[in-house]
Amino acid sequence: MPTRSISILQSGRALQCLVLAGLSMLTLSLLDPAAATSVPPVRTPLAATPNPATVADCAKFRQDLSNEGIAESGYLDVPSDHYPPSATTPPANIKIFYWIRRGTDANKPPLLLIHGGPGGNSWRYYATFKTVQYAGDIVAIDNRNEGCSHVMAYDQDPSEYRIFRSRQVVEDLELLRKKLYPMGTKWRAFGQSRGVTIAHHYLEMYPESLESLQTHGFAAQSISGIRDYTFNRSRWNARASDRFELLFPDAAKVLREARSYFETNRTCLPMNLGKMNLPVADRPLACGGDIADAVSYKLSNYAKWSVISQDLLALRNPDGTLDTSKLAASFTKELDGNIYVGHMNYILGTNAQDVGSPSPESFPVLHADTGIMNALISEGRFVSRVVYPAYLSLGFAPVASSGDPVDFAKVRRYLESYSTVHGKLFPFVLFSSHFDTVAGPEMYDEEKREFQGLVEVRSLQSSGHEGWGTEKEVLEHLVR
Repeated sequence: MPTRSISILQSGRALQCLVLAGLSMLTLSLLDPAAATSVPPVRTPLAATPNPATVADCAKFRQDLSNEGIAESGYLDVPSDHYPPSATTPPANIKIFYWIRRGTDANKPPLLLIHGGPGGNSWRYYATFKTVQYAGDIVAIDNRNEGCSHVMAYDQDPSEYRIFRSRQVVEDLELLRKKLYPMGTKWRAFGQSRGVTIAHHYLEMYPESLESLQTHGFAAQSISGIRDYTFNRSRWNARASDRFELLFPDAAKVLREARSYFETNRTCLPMNLGKMNLPVADRPLACGGDIADAVSYKLSNYAKWSVISQDLLALRNPDGTLDTSKLAASFTKELDGNIYVGHMNYILGTNAQDVGSPSPESFPVLHADTGIMNALISEGRFVSRVVYPAYLSLGFAPVASSGDPVDFAKVRRYLESYSTVHGKLFPFVLFSSHFDTVAGPEMYDEEKREFQGLVEVRSLQSSGHEGWGTEKEVLEHLVR
Protein backbone atom coordinates (compact mmCIF):
# COMPACT_ATOMS: atom_id res chain seq x y z
CA MET A 1 0.00 0.00 0.00
CA PRO A 2 1.41 3.43 -0.86
CA THR A 3 2.48 5.61 2.03
CA ARG A 4 -0.33 8.01 2.82
CA SER A 5 0.48 11.69 2.61
CA ILE A 6 -0.03 13.56 5.87
CA SER A 7 -2.14 15.94 3.79
CA ILE A 8 -4.88 13.29 3.73
CA LEU A 9 -6.35 12.67 7.13
CA GLN A 10 -9.14 10.48 8.34
CA SER A 11 -11.45 13.43 8.79
CA GLY A 12 -13.70 11.84 11.36
CA ARG A 13 -10.71 11.77 13.73
CA ALA A 14 -9.36 15.16 12.68
CA LEU A 15 -12.62 17.03 13.07
CA GLN A 16 -14.05 15.47 16.20
CA CYS A 17 -13.02 18.34 18.47
CA LEU A 18 -13.66 21.20 16.07
CA VAL A 19 -16.81 23.28 15.99
CA LEU A 20 -17.30 24.83 12.57
CA ALA A 21 -20.06 26.55 10.65
CA GLY A 22 -20.65 27.76 7.08
CA LEU A 23 -17.57 28.23 4.92
CA SER A 24 -15.41 28.48 8.03
CA MET A 25 -16.09 24.76 8.27
CA LEU A 26 -13.91 24.28 5.22
CA THR A 27 -10.69 25.89 6.47
CA LEU A 28 -8.97 24.09 9.31
CA SER A 29 -5.96 25.94 10.66
CA LEU A 30 -5.69 23.88 13.87
CA LEU A 31 -5.34 20.48 12.23
CA ASP A 32 -3.15 18.00 14.11
CA PRO A 33 -1.13 15.69 11.80
CA ALA A 34 -1.02 13.18 14.64
CA ALA A 35 -4.72 12.62 14.08
CA ALA A 36 -3.98 10.84 10.81
CA THR A 37 -4.68 7.12 10.92
CA SER A 38 -1.99 4.80 9.58
CA VAL A 39 -4.31 1.84 9.07
CA PRO A 40 -7.51 2.30 7.04
CA PRO A 41 -10.68 1.34 8.89
CA VAL A 42 -12.73 -1.66 7.86
CA ARG A 43 -15.15 -0.51 5.19
CA THR A 44 -18.77 -1.59 5.38
CA PRO A 45 -20.16 -2.20 1.86
CA LEU A 46 -22.94 0.19 0.97
CA ALA A 47 -26.22 -0.71 -0.68
CA ALA A 48 -26.08 -0.95 -4.47
CA THR A 49 -28.58 1.80 -5.11
CA PRO A 50 -28.24 4.58 -7.69
CA ASN A 51 -27.18 8.00 -6.52
CA PRO A 52 -30.32 10.16 -6.01
CA ALA A 53 -28.80 12.99 -8.03
CA THR A 54 -28.28 10.63 -10.99
CA VAL A 55 -31.86 9.41 -10.73
CA ALA A 56 -33.13 13.01 -10.71
CA ASP A 57 -30.94 14.00 -13.67
CA CYS A 58 -32.16 10.99 -15.63
CA ALA A 59 -35.80 11.83 -14.92
CA LYS A 60 -35.24 15.36 -16.19
CA PHE A 61 -33.51 14.13 -19.36
CA ARG A 62 -36.30 11.68 -20.13
CA GLN A 63 -38.86 14.42 -19.56
CA ASP A 64 -36.94 16.71 -21.93
CA LEU A 65 -36.97 13.98 -24.57
CA SER A 66 -40.71 13.60 -24.16
CA ASN A 67 -41.38 17.33 -24.25
CA GLU A 68 -39.27 18.02 -27.33
CA GLY A 69 -40.46 14.99 -29.29
CA ILE A 70 -37.28 14.92 -31.40
CA ALA A 71 -36.09 11.50 -30.25
CA GLU A 72 -37.77 8.46 -28.77
CA SER A 73 -36.29 6.43 -25.96
CA GLY A 74 -36.55 3.01 -24.41
CA TYR A 75 -34.85 0.35 -22.34
CA LEU A 76 -33.13 -2.82 -23.49
CA ASP A 77 -32.98 -5.86 -21.21
CA VAL A 78 -29.50 -7.40 -21.21
CA PRO A 79 -27.68 -9.92 -19.00
CA SER A 80 -25.92 -8.20 -16.12
CA ASP A 81 -22.83 -10.25 -17.01
CA HIS A 82 -22.21 -11.39 -20.58
CA TYR A 83 -19.26 -13.47 -19.34
CA PRO A 84 -20.50 -15.09 -16.12
CA PRO A 85 -17.81 -17.04 -14.24
CA SER A 86 -20.24 -19.93 -13.81
CA ALA A 87 -23.01 -21.27 -16.03
CA THR A 88 -24.86 -22.79 -13.12
CA THR A 89 -26.53 -19.54 -12.08
CA PRO A 90 -27.71 -17.40 -15.02
CA PRO A 91 -27.03 -13.70 -14.46
CA ALA A 92 -29.96 -11.42 -13.76
CA ASN A 93 -30.98 -8.89 -16.38
CA ILE A 94 -30.37 -5.16 -16.18
CA LYS A 95 -31.89 -2.39 -18.26
CA ILE A 96 -29.86 -0.30 -20.70
CA PHE A 97 -31.30 3.09 -21.64
CA TYR A 98 -31.15 4.27 -25.24
CA TRP A 99 -32.55 7.05 -27.37
CA ILE A 100 -32.99 7.23 -31.13
CA ARG A 101 -33.62 10.11 -33.49
CA ARG A 102 -35.32 8.57 -36.49
CA GLY A 103 -33.94 9.48 -39.90
CA THR A 104 -35.61 9.88 -43.27
CA ASP A 105 -33.44 7.50 -45.32
CA ALA A 106 -33.52 3.80 -44.37
CA ASN A 107 -30.54 3.16 -46.65
CA LYS A 108 -28.31 5.47 -44.63
CA PRO A 109 -26.40 3.60 -41.89
CA PRO A 110 -27.54 4.45 -38.36
CA LEU A 111 -25.03 6.66 -36.56
CA LEU A 112 -24.07 5.09 -33.21
CA LEU A 113 -22.71 7.46 -30.55
CA ILE A 114 -20.62 5.89 -27.75
CA HIS A 115 -20.07 8.31 -24.89
CA GLY A 116 -17.10 8.72 -22.61
CA GLY A 117 -16.58 8.35 -18.88
CA PRO A 118 -16.50 6.44 -16.63
CA GLY A 119 -19.41 8.17 -15.01
CA GLY A 120 -20.59 9.82 -18.24
CA ASN A 121 -23.82 9.66 -20.23
CA SER A 122 -25.24 10.26 -23.69
CA TRP A 123 -27.15 13.41 -22.78
CA ARG A 124 -24.56 15.80 -24.15
CA TYR A 125 -24.65 13.88 -27.41
CA TYR A 126 -28.37 14.55 -27.58
CA ALA A 127 -27.87 18.28 -27.09
CA THR A 128 -25.38 18.31 -29.96
CA PHE A 129 -26.98 15.86 -32.40
CA LYS A 130 -30.70 16.52 -32.01
CA THR A 131 -30.58 19.13 -34.77
CA VAL A 132 -27.67 17.81 -36.84
CA GLN A 133 -28.53 17.27 -40.50
CA TYR A 134 -28.19 13.53 -41.04
CA ALA A 135 -30.61 11.42 -43.09
CA GLY A 136 -30.06 8.21 -41.14
CA ASP A 137 -31.01 7.31 -37.58
CA ILE A 138 -28.91 8.66 -34.72
CA VAL A 139 -28.69 6.25 -31.77
CA ALA A 140 -27.03 6.40 -28.38
CA ILE A 141 -27.11 4.40 -25.17
CA ASP A 142 -26.14 5.30 -21.66
CA ASN A 143 -23.39 2.77 -21.02
CA ARG A 144 -24.27 0.23 -18.34
CA ASN A 145 -24.19 1.79 -14.86
CA GLU A 146 -24.11 5.30 -16.29
CA GLY A 147 -26.78 7.93 -16.89
CA CYS A 148 -30.24 6.37 -17.09
CA SER A 149 -28.67 2.88 -17.17
CA HIS A 150 -27.41 3.45 -13.63
CA VAL A 151 -28.02 0.27 -11.66
CA MET A 152 -25.37 0.60 -8.94
CA ALA A 153 -24.06 3.48 -6.88
CA TYR A 154 -20.54 4.81 -7.44
CA ASP A 155 -19.48 3.80 -3.93
CA GLN A 156 -18.92 0.05 -4.33
CA ASP A 157 -15.64 -1.82 -4.25
CA PRO A 158 -13.80 -1.84 -7.62
CA SER A 159 -14.13 -5.62 -7.84
CA GLU A 160 -17.90 -5.15 -8.09
CA TYR A 161 -17.53 -3.07 -11.25
CA ARG A 162 -16.12 -5.85 -13.44
CA ILE A 163 -19.45 -6.16 -15.25
CA PHE A 164 -19.27 -2.53 -16.40
CA ARG A 165 -16.07 -2.82 -18.41
CA SER A 166 -15.81 -2.07 -22.13
CA ARG A 167 -16.35 -5.54 -23.58
CA GLN A 168 -19.62 -5.83 -21.65
CA VAL A 169 -20.81 -2.55 -23.24
CA VAL A 170 -19.95 -3.92 -26.69
CA GLU A 171 -22.24 -6.88 -26.09
CA ASP A 172 -25.04 -4.48 -25.12
CA LEU A 173 -24.52 -2.53 -28.34
CA GLU A 174 -24.74 -5.71 -30.40
CA LEU A 175 -28.02 -6.65 -28.77
CA LEU A 176 -29.38 -3.16 -29.43
CA ARG A 177 -28.37 -3.35 -33.11
CA LYS A 178 -30.23 -6.65 -33.45
CA LYS A 179 -33.27 -5.26 -31.66
CA LEU A 180 -33.59 -2.08 -33.72
CA TYR A 181 -32.55 -3.17 -37.22
CA PRO A 182 -32.88 -5.99 -39.77
CA MET A 183 -30.09 -8.52 -40.15
CA GLY A 184 -27.10 -7.06 -41.97
CA THR A 185 -27.59 -3.45 -40.81
CA LYS A 186 -24.28 -1.88 -39.84
CA TRP A 187 -23.47 0.99 -37.52
CA ARG A 188 -21.59 4.11 -38.47
CA ALA A 189 -19.90 4.28 -35.08
CA PHE A 190 -18.35 7.20 -33.23
CA GLY A 191 -16.61 6.86 -29.86
CA GLN A 192 -15.25 9.64 -27.67
CA SER A 193 -12.81 9.30 -24.75
CA ARG A 194 -13.62 6.00 -22.99
CA GLY A 195 -16.04 5.43 -25.87
CA VAL A 196 -12.93 5.03 -28.05
CA THR A 197 -11.88 2.00 -26.03
CA ILE A 198 -15.38 0.54 -26.35
CA ALA A 199 -15.40 1.29 -30.11
CA HIS A 200 -12.04 -0.40 -30.64
CA HIS A 201 -13.19 -3.50 -28.80
CA TYR A 202 -16.28 -3.46 -31.03
CA LEU A 203 -14.04 -3.41 -34.11
CA GLU A 204 -12.09 -6.35 -32.70
CA MET A 205 -15.12 -8.40 -31.57
CA TYR A 206 -17.78 -7.67 -34.22
CA PRO A 207 -16.14 -5.91 -37.19
CA GLU A 208 -18.90 -6.99 -39.59
CA SER A 209 -21.36 -4.93 -37.54
CA LEU A 210 -19.59 -1.67 -38.42
CA GLU A 211 -19.91 0.34 -41.63
CA SER A 212 -17.16 2.68 -40.43
CA LEU A 213 -15.47 3.86 -37.26
CA GLN A 214 -14.53 7.36 -36.17
CA THR A 215 -13.09 8.18 -32.75
CA HIS A 216 -11.88 11.18 -30.82
CA GLY A 217 -9.97 11.69 -27.60
CA PHE A 218 -8.20 8.37 -27.11
CA ALA A 219 -6.26 5.61 -28.87
CA ALA A 220 -5.90 1.88 -28.45
CA GLN A 221 -2.77 0.68 -26.65
CA SER A 222 -0.82 -2.51 -26.17
CA ILE A 223 -0.28 -3.79 -22.64
CA SER A 224 2.95 -1.77 -22.36
CA GLY A 225 1.08 1.38 -23.34
CA ILE A 226 -1.61 0.61 -20.77
CA ARG A 227 1.00 0.20 -18.05
CA ASP A 228 2.65 3.50 -18.97
CA TYR A 229 -0.57 5.43 -19.48
CA THR A 230 -0.88 7.08 -16.06
CA PHE A 231 2.69 8.39 -16.28
CA ASN A 232 2.20 9.60 -19.87
CA ARG A 233 -1.11 11.26 -19.05
CA SER A 234 0.49 13.03 -16.08
CA ARG A 235 3.26 14.23 -18.40
CA TRP A 236 0.76 15.57 -20.94
CA ASN A 237 -1.10 17.37 -18.17
CA ALA A 238 2.11 18.97 -16.89
CA ARG A 239 2.90 20.09 -20.45
CA ALA A 240 -0.54 21.65 -20.71
CA SER A 241 0.05 23.35 -17.36
CA ASP A 242 3.14 25.05 -18.79
CA ARG A 243 1.13 26.20 -21.82
CA PHE A 244 -1.65 27.53 -19.61
CA GLU A 245 0.82 29.55 -17.55
CA LEU A 246 2.33 31.00 -20.72
CA LEU A 247 -1.06 31.98 -22.20
CA PHE A 248 -2.73 33.16 -18.99
CA PRO A 249 0.05 34.48 -16.71
CA ASP A 250 -2.30 36.53 -14.49
CA ALA A 251 -4.51 33.51 -13.81
CA ALA A 252 -1.43 31.39 -13.16
CA LYS A 253 -0.30 33.98 -10.61
CA VAL A 254 -3.64 33.65 -8.80
CA LEU A 255 -3.21 29.89 -8.74
CA ARG A 256 0.29 30.20 -7.29
CA GLU A 257 -1.00 32.57 -4.61
CA ALA A 258 -3.87 30.20 -3.85
CA ARG A 259 -1.45 27.28 -3.50
CA SER A 260 0.72 29.35 -1.16
CA TYR A 261 -2.30 30.42 0.90
CA PHE A 262 -3.54 26.84 1.29
CA GLU A 263 -0.05 25.71 2.29
CA THR A 264 0.68 28.54 4.71
CA ASN A 265 -2.70 28.34 6.43
CA ARG A 266 -2.75 24.55 6.44
CA THR A 267 -6.15 24.71 4.79
CA CYS A 268 -8.09 21.49 4.44
CA LEU A 269 -11.24 20.95 2.37
CA PRO A 270 -13.53 17.90 2.47
CA MET A 271 -14.00 15.61 -0.52
CA ASN A 272 -17.23 13.76 -1.30
CA LEU A 273 -15.17 10.88 -2.65
CA GLY A 274 -17.14 8.43 -4.73
CA LYS A 275 -20.18 10.70 -4.37
CA MET A 276 -21.06 8.71 -1.27
CA ASN A 277 -22.87 11.70 0.24
CA LEU A 278 -21.00 11.21 3.50
CA PRO A 279 -21.57 13.75 6.29
CA VAL A 280 -18.97 16.50 5.93
CA ALA A 281 -17.29 15.44 9.18
CA ASP A 282 -16.72 11.95 7.78
CA ARG A 283 -15.24 12.97 4.45
CA PRO A 284 -11.52 12.62 3.74
CA LEU A 285 -9.62 15.85 3.36
CA ALA A 286 -7.49 17.53 0.73
CA CYS A 287 -4.96 19.72 2.49
CA GLY A 288 -2.33 22.31 1.73
CA GLY A 289 -1.07 23.35 -1.68
CA ASP A 290 -2.24 20.16 -3.36
CA ILE A 291 -5.80 21.52 -3.19
CA ALA A 292 -4.91 23.80 -6.11
CA ASP A 293 -4.50 20.75 -8.35
CA ALA A 294 -8.26 20.17 -8.22
CA VAL A 295 -8.52 22.20 -11.45
CA SER A 296 -6.14 19.81 -13.23
CA TYR A 297 -8.82 17.83 -15.06
CA LYS A 298 -10.18 21.05 -16.56
CA LEU A 299 -6.96 21.42 -18.54
CA SER A 300 -8.19 18.58 -20.75
CA ASN A 301 -10.65 20.97 -22.39
CA TYR A 302 -8.47 23.51 -24.15
CA ALA A 303 -11.51 25.37 -25.49
CA LYS A 304 -12.36 26.37 -21.92
CA TRP A 305 -8.95 27.53 -20.75
CA SER A 306 -10.11 31.14 -20.98
CA VAL A 307 -13.05 30.28 -18.69
CA ILE A 308 -10.65 28.72 -16.18
CA SER A 309 -8.62 31.93 -16.32
CA GLN A 310 -11.68 34.13 -15.74
CA ASP A 311 -12.80 31.98 -12.81
CA LEU A 312 -9.38 32.28 -11.19
CA LEU A 313 -9.16 36.05 -11.73
CA ALA A 314 -12.60 36.41 -10.12
CA LEU A 315 -11.07 35.18 -6.85
CA ARG A 316 -9.31 38.53 -6.33
CA ASN A 317 -10.69 41.44 -4.33
CA PRO A 318 -10.86 44.87 -6.02
CA ASP A 319 -7.53 45.76 -4.36
CA GLY A 320 -5.87 42.73 -5.96
CA THR A 321 -5.65 40.55 -2.86
CA LEU A 322 -7.18 37.07 -2.73
CA ASP A 323 -10.74 36.78 -1.49
CA THR A 324 -10.21 33.85 0.87
CA SER A 325 -13.93 33.15 1.29
CA LYS A 326 -14.37 32.85 -2.47
CA LEU A 327 -11.20 30.80 -2.60
CA ALA A 328 -12.54 28.17 -0.19
CA ALA A 329 -15.93 28.02 -1.91
CA SER A 330 -14.39 27.83 -5.39
CA PHE A 331 -12.00 25.00 -4.62
CA THR A 332 -14.58 23.08 -2.65
CA LYS A 333 -16.61 23.12 -5.87
CA GLU A 334 -13.55 22.13 -7.92
CA LEU A 335 -12.89 19.17 -5.64
CA ASP A 336 -16.47 17.99 -5.96
CA GLY A 337 -16.42 18.38 -9.74
CA ASN A 338 -13.09 16.64 -10.38
CA ILE A 339 -13.73 13.30 -12.08
CA TYR A 340 -11.19 11.45 -9.93
CA VAL A 341 -12.69 12.75 -6.69
CA GLY A 342 -16.18 11.94 -7.94
CA HIS A 343 -15.54 8.45 -9.29
CA MET A 344 -12.19 7.11 -8.01
CA ASN A 345 -13.37 3.62 -7.12
CA TYR A 346 -15.53 3.34 -10.22
CA ILE A 347 -12.60 4.42 -12.40
CA LEU A 348 -10.36 1.86 -10.69
CA GLY A 349 -12.94 -0.85 -11.34
CA THR A 350 -13.53 0.02 -15.00
CA ASN A 351 -11.12 2.39 -16.71
CA ALA A 352 -8.05 1.15 -14.84
CA GLN A 353 -8.81 -2.37 -16.01
CA ASP A 354 -9.47 -1.33 -19.62
CA VAL A 355 -6.79 1.29 -20.22
CA GLY A 356 -4.64 1.54 -17.10
CA SER A 357 -5.79 4.82 -15.58
CA PRO A 358 -5.16 5.49 -12.81
CA SER A 359 -2.36 3.05 -12.19
CA PRO A 360 -1.19 3.25 -8.53
CA GLU A 361 1.77 0.98 -9.20
CA SER A 362 3.20 3.70 -11.45
CA PHE A 363 3.08 6.40 -8.76
CA PRO A 364 6.72 5.95 -7.61
CA VAL A 365 7.96 6.64 -11.15
CA LEU A 366 5.59 9.57 -11.41
CA HIS A 367 6.86 11.03 -8.13
CA ALA A 368 10.44 10.85 -9.40
CA ASP A 369 9.61 13.00 -12.44
CA THR A 370 10.35 16.63 -11.58
CA GLY A 371 8.38 17.97 -14.55
CA ILE A 372 5.21 16.29 -13.34
CA MET A 373 5.68 17.04 -9.65
CA ASN A 374 6.79 20.67 -10.07
CA ALA A 375 4.16 21.73 -12.60
CA LEU A 376 1.89 24.63 -11.72
CA ILE A 377 -1.11 22.29 -12.07
CA SER A 378 -0.48 18.55 -11.91
CA GLU A 379 -3.08 15.84 -12.30
CA GLY A 380 -0.49 13.20 -11.48
CA ARG A 381 0.39 14.93 -8.24
CA PHE A 382 -3.29 15.38 -7.38
CA VAL A 383 -4.35 11.78 -7.99
CA SER A 384 -1.34 10.16 -6.35
CA ARG A 385 -0.95 12.45 -3.33
CA VAL A 386 -4.56 13.44 -2.65
CA VAL A 387 -7.26 11.26 -4.17
CA TYR A 388 -5.83 7.74 -3.99
CA PRO A 389 -4.65 8.06 -0.36
CA ALA A 390 -8.06 9.50 0.55
CA TYR A 391 -9.70 6.56 -1.19
CA LEU A 392 -7.62 4.16 0.92
CA SER A 393 -8.49 6.11 4.07
CA LEU A 394 -12.14 5.17 3.59
CA GLY A 395 -11.25 1.50 3.91
CA PHE A 396 -11.00 0.48 0.26
CA ALA A 397 -8.30 -2.05 -0.59
CA PRO A 398 -5.32 -1.05 -2.79
CA VAL A 399 -5.99 -1.71 -6.47
CA ALA A 400 -3.58 -2.44 -9.29
CA SER A 401 -4.57 -1.98 -12.92
CA SER A 402 -4.51 -5.04 -15.16
CA GLY A 403 -5.28 -3.86 -18.67
CA ASP A 404 -7.43 -5.34 -21.42
CA PRO A 405 -5.71 -4.46 -24.69
CA VAL A 406 -7.34 -4.57 -28.09
CA ASP A 407 -5.99 -7.41 -30.23
CA PHE A 408 -4.08 -5.35 -32.78
CA ALA A 409 -3.22 -8.39 -34.91
CA LYS A 410 -6.87 -9.46 -35.17
CA VAL A 411 -8.01 -5.95 -36.14
CA ARG A 412 -5.20 -5.63 -38.68
CA ARG A 413 -6.18 -8.91 -40.32
CA TYR A 414 -9.76 -7.65 -40.68
CA LEU A 415 -8.65 -4.30 -42.12
CA GLU A 416 -6.40 -6.04 -44.64
CA SER A 417 -9.16 -8.50 -45.58
CA TYR A 418 -11.67 -5.68 -46.01
CA SER A 419 -9.28 -3.85 -48.32
CA THR A 420 -8.77 -6.98 -50.42
CA VAL A 421 -12.47 -7.83 -50.69
CA HIS A 422 -13.82 -4.32 -51.26
CA GLY A 423 -10.92 -2.75 -53.13
CA LYS A 424 -10.82 0.15 -50.68
CA LEU A 425 -9.87 0.84 -47.09
CA PHE A 426 -12.30 0.33 -44.24
CA PRO A 427 -13.33 3.87 -43.16
CA PHE A 428 -11.35 4.15 -39.94
CA VAL A 429 -10.46 7.64 -38.68
CA LEU A 430 -8.84 8.67 -35.38
CA PHE A 431 -9.14 12.34 -34.42
CA SER A 432 -6.41 13.54 -32.09
CA SER A 433 -6.21 16.97 -30.48
CA HIS A 434 -2.98 18.86 -30.09
CA PHE A 435 -3.88 20.12 -26.60
CA ASP A 436 -5.49 16.94 -25.27
CA THR A 437 -4.17 16.06 -21.81
CA VAL A 438 -6.10 12.77 -21.65
CA ALA A 439 -4.74 11.50 -24.96
CA GLY A 440 -1.72 13.46 -26.10
CA PRO A 441 -0.75 13.31 -29.80
CA GLU A 442 1.99 10.77 -28.99
CA MET A 443 -0.66 8.30 -27.84
CA TYR A 444 -1.66 7.67 -31.45
CA ASP A 445 1.81 6.60 -32.57
CA GLU A 446 1.26 2.94 -31.68
CA GLU A 447 -1.91 2.62 -33.75
CA LYS A 448 -0.24 4.38 -36.66
CA ARG A 449 2.55 1.80 -36.52
CA GLU A 450 0.25 -1.19 -36.04
CA PHE A 451 -2.23 -0.19 -38.75
CA GLN A 452 0.19 1.55 -41.09
CA GLY A 453 -1.70 2.62 -44.18
CA LEU A 454 -4.97 1.17 -42.84
CA VAL A 455 -6.04 3.97 -40.49
CA GLU A 456 -6.23 7.73 -40.91
CA VAL A 457 -5.15 9.96 -38.02
CA ARG A 458 -6.34 13.56 -38.24
CA SER A 459 -4.82 16.12 -35.91
CA LEU A 460 -7.03 18.91 -34.55
CA GLN A 461 -5.03 22.01 -33.68
CA SER A 462 -7.53 24.18 -31.83
CA SER A 463 -9.05 21.94 -29.17
CA GLY A 464 -8.44 19.50 -26.37
CA HIS A 465 -10.21 16.45 -25.07
CA GLU A 466 -13.65 17.83 -25.88
CA GLY A 467 -12.68 18.77 -29.43
CA TRP A 468 -15.44 16.73 -31.06
CA GLY A 469 -17.84 19.42 -29.92
CA THR A 470 -15.77 22.43 -30.95
CA GLU A 471 -14.13 21.23 -34.19
CA LYS A 472 -16.64 21.19 -37.05
CA GLU A 473 -14.42 18.78 -39.00
CA VAL A 474 -15.48 15.94 -36.69
CA LEU A 475 -19.21 16.51 -37.13
CA GLU A 476 -18.86 17.03 -40.87
CA HIS A 477 -17.07 13.72 -41.19
CA LEU A 478 -19.70 11.85 -39.21
CA VAL A 479 -22.66 13.07 -41.27
CA ARG A 480 -20.97 12.94 -44.68
